[in-house]
Amino acid sequence: MMVTKRYLIMLALAVVSLWATARDAQAQPAIFNHVDATAMNRWVDSVMQQLSPRQRAAQLFVMSVTPRDDEATRAHLRRLVVDGQVGGLIHHESTATEMATATNYAQSLAQVPLLITVDGEWGVAMRVTDLPKFRRNLTVGAIDDDRVTYAYGREVARQCRRLGIHVNFAPVLDVNDNPLNPVIGDRSFGESPELVARHGIAYARGLEDGGVLSVGKHFPGHGNSIEDSHKTLPLINKSMAELNTCEFIPFRRYIDAGLSGILTAHLRVPAIDASGIPTTMSEACVTTLLKEQMGFKGLIFTDALTMNGAKIEGSAAVSALLAGNDILLMPKNVTTELDAVMEAVAAGRISQATIDERCRKLLCYKYALGLNKPQVVRLNHLIDDLNSQESQALHRQMSARSITVVRNDGDVLPVRNLQSKRIAVVSLGDADMSTFTSRCADYAQVTTIDHIVGSSQQQLISRLNSERYNLILLTAAGSDDATVALAAQLTRHCKNVVLTLLCKPYDIAKFGASITAAHSQGVVVTYENTALAQDYAAQTIFGGNAATGSLPIALKFSGTKKHYDAGHGIHYGATRLGYEMPAEVGLDNRLLAQIDSVAQLGVREHAFPGCQVVVGRHGKIVCNRAYGTIDYDSKVPVTTQTIFGLASVSKATGTISAVMKAYDDGKFSLEDKASRYIPGLRGTDKEDITFRELLYHETGMQPSLSMWEMMMDKATYDGALITGKPDDKHSIKIMNGAFGHNDARLRTDILSPKRTERFNIAIADSIWGGRVTYDSIMQRIYHSKLMSKQYRYSCLNFCLLADAVQRMTHSPLNYFVNQYVFAPLGAYHTLYRPLTRYPRDQIAYTEVDTYLRRQHIHGYVHDELAAFSGGVQGNAGLFSTANDLAKLLQMWLNGGTYGGQRLLKASTVETFTTQKSPNSHRGLGFDKPVVGNPDASNTCPEATPETYGHTGFTGTRFWVDPKNDMFFIFFSNRVSPTRNNPAFSRISASSHIQSLIYKAIKDN
Repeated sequence: MMVTKRYLIMLALAVVSLWATARDAQAQPAIFNHVDATAMNRWVDSVMQQLSPRQRAAQLFVMSVTPRDDEATRAHLRRLVVDGQVGGLIHHESTATEMATATNYAQSLAQVPLLITVDGEWGVAMRVTDLPKFRRNLTVGAIDDDRVTYAYGREVARQCRRLGIHVNFAPVLDVNDNPLNPVIGDRSFGESPELVARHGIAYARGLEDGGVLSVGKHFPGHGNSIEDSHKTLPLINKSMAELNTCEFIPFRRYIDAGLSGILTAHLRVPAIDASGIPTTMSEACVTTLLKEQMGFKGLIFTDALTMNGAKIEGSAAVSALLAGNDILLMPKNVTTELDAVMEAVAAGRISQATIDERCRKLLCYKYALGLNKPQVVRLNHLIDDLNSQESQALHRQMSARSITVVRNDGDVLPVRNLQSKRIAVVSLGDADMSTFTSRCADYAQVTTIDHIVGSSQQQLISRLNSERYNLILLTAAGSDDATVALAAQLTRHCKNVVLTLLCKPYDIAKFGASITAAHSQGVVVTYENTALAQDYAAQTIFGGNAATGSLPIALKFSGTKKHYDAGHGIHYGATRLGYEMPAEVGLDNRLLAQIDSVAQLGVREHAFPGCQVVVGRHGKIVCNRAYGTIDYDSKVPVTTQTIFGLASVSKATGTISAVMKAYDDGKFSLEDKASRYIPGLRGTDKEDITFRELLYHETGMQPSLSMWEMMMDKATYDGALITGKPDDKHSIKIMNGAFGHNDARLRTDILSPKRTERFNIAIADSIWGGRVTYDSIMQRIYHSKLMSKQYRYSCLNFCLLADAVQRMTHSPLNYFVNQYVFAPLGAYHTLYRPLTRYPRDQIAYTEVDTYLRRQHIHGYVHDELAAFSGGVQGNAGLFSTANDLAKLLQMWLNGGTYGGQRLLKASTVETFTTQKSPNSHRGLGFDKPVVGNPDASNTCPEATPETYGHTGFTGTRFWVDPKNDMFFIFFSNRVSPTRNNPAFSRISASSHIQSLIYKAIKDN
């Protein structure tokens, strides 16, 4: 054993020696690659000539400031900059404006522009209190894409430069291979040297490409300590061979990459220096190892010299300079330490040449960072600039990419076959999990169960088992003993569990019993509990977010051999719509505020009581918003879960979905005659009508049937039923230009005021119909007068399409389309007859029907033909939320797949969404733009010719643009309380919003 160990040490030393030799010719750091060396040297020479020996030494001091916009801060800055002549400042916690103001003041005092630094390991928000913080490094280590880490560094650099900061003391290159480390922990990218190197270099390159000096730390490696160098001098008791295979690897890679700064740590590392002095003050560490053997030619900073780990006899600044450091970070007293340095120069302990060489080196870096020019931070729009839409998008992207699937037995994730799932979302503890639960509800119908730790475990287990949930989404946000124990109980006694852990990385292992339990089919970890973590955990579970994260640390569990190595992660792609910001899909984030403005104007001007707006692009919903109330007289707000009657949008969603599915199954062709399936058309003038003609509205059918004429009992009134002007017998206003007979009453042969065995379908409150009602309407359609065959929009065409589908599939339209389309999509708010499943408060009102139904329509289809057909008809009757309808539209954009299931053949989707009538702007069941005449289109002028969709009388519409891979949905109830609503057309909210979407596209 001794021979082997000695051999390994000798081999390691030999490798270091050879490696160092290879570095002798190493070029200067890459930050100088684009610097004019002649101009730089000229500037440095001129500055050096202006500085006295003491001022040159003072340039090597970087002192701390806690910026405040007050006289005390300004006085402190004057002492440092004017009296002390320091070369740089490090900012501590403050607001962005305070920091920028202090920087401007300090720079105005400086003879040589100051090097402004920050310790922003996870971004400047680590020190700037009014900015959102990026995720901790250990979470970043879970992101299996160096491009994201690079973008992160680039964004931090942008924020730094906007604040006038030139140096960020990051990345942390410590390998945290000791979970008990009290000071590094989640500041490290992980426990794998290669992982830390990869992320550290990507982050540093982003910083430096963005014009900010990166500083890798804490050399020679602080990850294995069990003590905090802020409080004491930690011991790293590893051999040189061990250091070479762990701690040194990230620093070597960093140096290889040509990066610029390294910060030395206060550590005791006997393998490097047996004297016991801090490595910061060790010539063996800084000069011999870092500079000579590793060949580092960049700028070397000490760690803060105020830390207890830096305590030595005599001057810490002098010792640090003697060791080989270039920059002295935060000595206790600038005057005292500067005096000590000058005394060391006078005594010959430090040569003036050494001071000059290091001052000159610093000035070269200042030049490379642009400090040869005046430094002024613009205060206007500072917060908005720092919190840019790109920054917000990156925050989300980092959260999304870090979510890690640890276990996925039987490919339970992403969740498939929603139509067969009974899902419970169980949240343990008292953490607010509303973001997670609401996002789950965007994908599927779930039952939410919040369990407070300490309440009855057995009751919870009994409920979950007795209600026969076949998928339990169990979330634990805390890692206290009670939560850990309850999670273990649930995963032991309940089946089909997907466990989501929203806790710190080193707390995950506490849940070992739950993670390894037989019933834990899936395990998802987020590394922290934030709204974004909850959001993307839910999206990952349901397939809205691709699972790409990998463990940055190993998971080992006591009492079992089961473990997961660092780097483990089960990856899969997105299968359903995700939820993002506009900037993530090439749209300007300002679009959301613009949509808010238009929608709120519509509500305020009574264009509609309420509305929903959904915008999707590239498989992501970037706007899912709701406005107003379900009626003007109601205080119930419209939410994203509010259900709207779709009116004629039903044609292109409900009926077309059924038609496409039947066509997909080969039950008919477009050239088939509808009479082949509908006996009632045989022998009539409609016998030769084809499915294509029905879909193109080229049959010659009348626009609709008059339900007033059909449903009013002729025996109850005399004369005309409806007149154009009011008179003594016609005083009931139906709409503008239509007044109904006062005495007319509904028929009693096909309708009933109460439910009976024969009349068992609700048409409205206190109005019931039955099969006889529907059959009477269809007979009227079969025998309605046919006009010339040309394009004429008709609701009757779609009544016949629905009739044909029902006959060829032997299934009612509502059951057929739900079974094969809406249920698999998870569109559980999309249905006919919504009152059979949902309370009225979740449904938007429509018109006050003053004549036929004589009530404010609420929960029933507004369209009279569909209503008296029993609420299920081809022209109208479907209800939905905009979020649910988005799933259907995305399935079409996907070519027939969604949620990992193929619902339609790609050829079927292409046929129906691309073909267009040669005689009009109509597609196969869809509306399309009027090419060459945008004023005649129902779309905005910017819509592409490939766009397809439909509009509805009640104020609903959707448009799908395959060319731009996006869709737009607008639901409103503009007819409540009356269809006579000029404000809807005047505001033109939907067209205006659609136009804004096109103008927001940034990637064209």
